Amino acid sequence: MQDNNNTEPARPNRKVIWAVYAVTIVAFLFYIVFSDHAYKKHQELNRKIANLEKKIVNTQHQVSNDYTYEQLVSDSVLLEKYAREQLNMHKADEDVFILIYE
Repeated sequence: MQDNNNTEPARPNRKVIWAVYAVTIVAFLFYIVFSDHAYKKHQELNRKIANLEKKIVNTQHQVSNDYTYEQLVSDSVLLEKYAREQLNMHKADEDVFILIYE
C-alpha cells in the first residue's frame, strides 16, 4: 500500500522568481536615473567640487611669499592688507588709485 500524498511544500516556479528579480532591478534603475538622487546630478556636483578645490589650491598659491596661507586666514588685519595691496580690493565708499611706475 503506497501513500500518494506529497508532504513536501510546493516550490515557487523559477520563472516567477526571475521575473520578480528583473522587475526589482528595473525599478531600482528607474529610481536611480529619474529620482532626485540622479546619477547626472551627482556627476555635476562632483565636477563642481573638483573645480572649487582647484580654485582653493590656486588661491593658496597666489598668496605671496611674504605671508603664508595660515597667517592670512588667522589674521583679519593682515588679510585686509593683502587684499588691498595684492588684489586691488577696496571698500564701497573708497576710491583707489593705482600708480604704475615706468
